[in-house]
This record gives sequence, structure tokens and C-alpha cells, in this order.
Amino acid sequence: MTVHTENEALFQRASRCLAGGVLSNFKKAKGVAPVYVKSAEGCRMTDYDGNVYYDFSLSAGPAILGHSNEGLRRALREQLDQAYTNRDCLAAIEAAEKIQQVVPCAELVRFAVSGVDAVFNAIRVARAYTGRPLYVKFKGQYNGGMDFVLGGRTDRGDLQARDGVDPDDFYSAMCYTEGRAPHALDDCLLAEYNDLEGLAALFQQQGDQIACVIMEPVTLNMTGCMPEPGFLEGLRELCTRYGVLMVFDETLTGFRLALGGAQEYFGVTPDLCTFAKAIGGGFPVAAFAGRREVMQVIEDNRVLAVGTYNGHPLAAAAVLETIRQLEANDGEAFRLIRRYTQMAKDGMEALARKHGVDMIVQGMPGALFPVFTKKEKIINHRDALANASFPKHSRFMALLKNRGILHNSRLCFSPAHTEEDIQYLLSAVDEALAVMAQEA
Repeated sequence: MTVHTENEALFQRASRCLAGGVLSNFKKAKGVAPVYVKSAEGCRMTDYDGNVYYDFSLSAGPAILGHSNEGLRRALREQLDQAYTNRDCLAAIEAAEKIQQVVPCAELVRFAVSGVDAVFNAIRVARAYTGRPLYVKFKGQYNGGMDFVLGGRTDRGDLQARDGVDPDDFYSAMCYTEGRAPHALDDCLLAEYNDLEGLAALFQQQGDQIACVIMEPVTLNMTGCMPEPGFLEGLRELCTRYGVLMVFDETLTGFRLALGGAQEYFGVTPDLCTFAKAIGGGFPVAAFAGRREVMQVIEDNRVLAVGTYNGHPLAAAAVLETIRQLEANDGEAFRLIRRYTQMAKDGMEALARKHGVDMIVQGMPGALFPVFTKKEKIINHRDALANASFPKHSRFMALLKNRGILHNSRLCFSPAHTEEDIQYLLSAVDEALAVMAQEA
């Protein structure tokens, strides 16, 4: 039986000094202590009770190289020996040049500290460049914790985002927050992912007021929906026709789906993009980038894009080393990521059939999302609300955690995983689905 004595004691200690005892609301299930990690190597982590976990969270996504990566540690040590003051530095120039080389739309780059910073600045740039107030985001997608991109709901037949909770919408409940500015969502329109016809109608009605569409190219935060054939291309054409900027929030797809992100993988180039999570291999760093003409609003001082720690030399060194490792050996890291992802997807779906559980596995190379549905595919949030079970998903992921699998509702893969890690994951899935079959 797994012992959690030290872990529980640490949680009690944390609860006396940290709000909620955790560092983020999304890092703890209600009434359950988080896992406190004492050491980590590759994709295995050990807590203070000596329990070993198989990490398919990768620190909620950033640890694309796994943990205790020697190359990353060496790069950080070298930078520490040179300088770690937050002044303009060579490391930031080199990191930006490397992003320019690998990301299709990145003609100019500006660093930030977190994904939420990058998204905030990208939308600000889009508004300044277009002179328009409105922006479009997609239901069921997560673009950070700022007031104006967090959650929201709509009334039937209306795309205007509103605050509050729709009792039938798991997403709006999860992302609702008190204390939001009452006007925060006044300029936000909520559309359905993979609904090109609906977007065309929206653009026809209000296209001259829309500055940008901010989107996860793959809906990895809710059911793992991939773009339907022609969707991204069609949206690109609509944005171009109406002078709306297309913004890819590549917080999760960037440097995980491909070295050039979703824009390389799908062959659709946005006007702006944001990166975080995997860009620094686990270090707190982010960036936004885009066409030179658009980013010119920063150079002209029409837009403030500021931050004391933007492009910090340690963060820049982490970015540079992460990209170097991902592009080494002609992209061997991505071949491993795709191999492990496919092994996990095929194995999980085979086990679902074995146990007679209605579960599919969606997502992309590098990140998967189990979905409990009778359908062969879920294409957007509306489809998920009507045809997928979020309670079953929560139950399944809890069963996996009880069996030593760390995750963030989705399962992330890295070149630091091994076939043994994937086999352990599948053994845990086998046991979890057996339990769920009995509970049905």
C-alpha cells in the first residue's frame, strides 16, 4: 500500500502559508494533497515518501526534455557563470534568432515570462495594428488566466461572451472567477472551433470591428479536438479577407507538435503567435512573435510590451538549449515523441475495446486527451457537451493518478520517456478501465 505520510505533512505545512496550500488552483483536486516531488530524472519523479511516479504531465507541459536534463543544466550553469542580471544580453538575441529560424511567422520576437503575458501582449498588438476593439476566441479553449480571456459563456444564438456559469457547461464552471472586472468580456466573442460556417457569418456581420482571432490550433485543454480538414485554411482565408489578424496560441502546440509549432505542422501561417510551456524546457519563459509589419507597433512605441524579466539570460539560455536539443539529429526528438504518442493512443483505445468502455483518445503527437463518448470523434466544445462525459473523464484520470501516473487531464509525451514508461502507463490504463467497467 502506498504511504503518503510525509506528503500529507507537507500539505498541512503548505496550507498554513500558501493560499489553498498550492501554487495554482489547477494544481490540486479538491480535498486531495498534491504530490510534492523530492527528485526527478527523465520522466520519473519521487516524492518525500519514496513513492515513484511516471510523469505524463511534464510539469503541466513545460518539461519537453524531461527532468534533470544534463544539457539544459549545463547551459544554465554556463550562463550563471557569465551573468544573470536582467539586462539586455547576447543570450536573448541568440534565442530570438533561433525562434526566427524555426517558426514560420516569427519575423520579430518579443520575450515574456508566462503564456498569459504573451497572449495579453499579442491581443494588445493586434488591436493597435488594426485599430479595432473586438477579438474572437473559441469555446472550450484556455488562453490564460486574465480577466478578458478566461472562460465566459454565451446565450443561445448569441456569440457575445458573458461572465457567470452556464450550469450545463463544464468549461464555464471551471474557468469562472469572482473579482473579474465587470466590463472584461465586453469585447470578446465566443465561437465554436471547427465551425467555419459560423465564423464566416460572424465575420460578415462584425468583421470590420474584429482585431484578431486568438486560438489554440488544437483544443488540448478540453477534449483534444484536432482541426477538421480545411478549417485552419478556411479561417486563414477569412482573416485575410476581412483584415483580421490570426493569432495562434501555441502555448501547448509550440515546440511539442513540431519545431515550428502547429503552423509548421499544419502548413498554415498566422500573423502572430505565442509560446510558453515547452519553449524553455521547464524554465519560466514565454514569447510572442509575428510579421514584422504587425510587430512594428512595438518598435514605434505605439504599444508597450514591457516586463522586468523579459528575456532574462537564464530563460534565454534555456530557450536556446531546448531548441538545439529538439532539432538535433534531424529532429530525432520529434520522432520519439510521435512514436510514444502513437503507442499510447493505440494501446489505450485497444484496452477500451477490451473492457467494453466507450472511450476514444484524441489530440496530437505530443499530447493526448481521453474522451468518454460513443462517437468516433468529438470536433468542438458544443459536440463535447452533447456527447462526452466529463465526470467519467475525471474519474478515469483520478484512477490513473492513484496508480502513479501524473497528468494534467491530458497526457504529454517527451523524448525522455521510454517504452517501459509507456507500458507502465498502459498497465495503469488497463486497471483503471477494469474498475470503470465494473462501475458502469
